[in-house]
Amino acid sequence: MISNYKNLTIKQFLNCKRISDTVQDPIDRNVRLLSEITGRSVDEIESLPLGELKDQLKQLASIETIDPNQKLKLKFKVKGKRFEVIWKAQELTAAQYIDVTHFAKDSTQVIYNVHNMLAAISVERTWYGKRKKYDGAKHKEIADLFYNHMTIEQAYPIMLFFASSTRHWQAIS
Repeated sequence: MISNYKNLTIKQFLNCKRISDTVQDPIDRNVRLLSEITGRSVDEIESLPLGELKDQLKQLASIETIDPNQKLKLKFKVKGKRFEVIWKAQELTAAQYIDVTHFAKDSTQVIYNVHNMLAAISVERTWYGKRKKYDGAKHKEIADLFYNHMTIEQAYPIMLFFASSTRHWQAIS
């Protein structure tokens, strides 16, 4: 079982957020969260012996924190591919800027577009570190890679940094 949020993928994290935001009954919510985190079906979770279920629910209660002081890494790997975040607005291409602003325009949905925004501000790197050019045609492929395989530990500090940078960009533009 995953022991804390930092090990969740973006997909798992967002599914957990949706469950937490929409399921009112605390028992049902916890069963669904356990199902998402463990990869087991709701039926499997519900059929666990009570003692085992209680132990897993205790573990679940301890994972619900994200360290806000995580180190920002602008170069990272996801499933063997190397990427770099372009954090200076002046270095983004027009296509990147358009893509990222498109996914950031609805402030209520920004969290659910984290993978899309990361794909827009990141470029792939060669094995020796040279940046490849941004290719908007590959945006969905890269966003899906981030969604399914990037951990929230990798994504969270980048998104915090990006959010503060975006406010700065909006102030100067």
